[in-house]
Amino acid sequence: MPRLAVRWNFPSNLSVQVVRCRGKIADMFNGYAPLHITNIFVHVLAGVFAIICGTIAIVSAKGKPVHVKAGWLFIYAYVVLAITAVFGIVIFEFRSFLAVATIASSYDVFAGYRSLRLRGRRPQSIDICLSVVALLAPVVFVFAMRVLHKPWSPALTWSVLGGLMALAAYDLARVVLPLSWLRRVWIQEHLYKMLMAYIAALATAGATIFPRLSPWSALVPVILGEAMTLCFLIAWRSPVARRLVPDASLSGPASS
Repeated sequence: MPRLAVRWNFPSNLSVQVVRCRGKIADMFNGYAPLHITNIFVHVLAGVFAIICGTIAIVSAKGKPVHVKAGWLFIYAYVVLAITAVFGIVIFEFRSFLAVATIASSYDVFAGYRSLRLRGRRPQSIDICLSVVALLAPVVFVFAMRVLHKPWSPALTWSVLGGLMALAAYDLARVVLPLSWLRRVWIQEHLYKMLMAYIAALATAGATIFPRLSPWSALVPVILGEAMTLCFLIAWRSPVARRLVPDASLSGPASS
């Protein structure tokens, strides 16, 4: 019986794909300074790490060590994400949606952390100051876009900045809202704000990975994320939340 000659083209095909991939990456960073490429690399790593840690925090038991550690790592990753985003926007290349997402998500992370610290108490001076900044930032951003004639998507921009203004206005209203209300909803505030930061990371990743599908590549994560957030807010009743979220949530990951 004659032997069948079998030719395996996998290695050669794989090498061709690797060469093509390297070519696309080279074209993507063509003309970029080494410092710019480094900033992008660190920004992407921080974003991926933030999404992973945020996912773990969402699916893990609230208030437990895994949730607390993942939450703190999410915050740390977001600090790096915001710093590298500011460097990219101001020094290297301006992108309107990246600027919008950075403004909104940075405030979300800060406000979500502060909700956990305050636990139904009145906002302090730092909370009030940053709420005022967050309330005015969208107006300043849109004015700057019009004056500088920078490209921007009104639908995508206002879907993010509109939510930021509403959130900042509510945070300012906590100065006069009844304490009984603040004590009842602080856990919902924490969940909502941190989930908004998580959604912003997903939306920014979608807009970056699928630019040809913009604005839907960013709007779809926002819409799905808002639906998920609504489910969390309905499911988490405050009496249950107070029993399940211990004081260890306020400590760093090492002490939880």
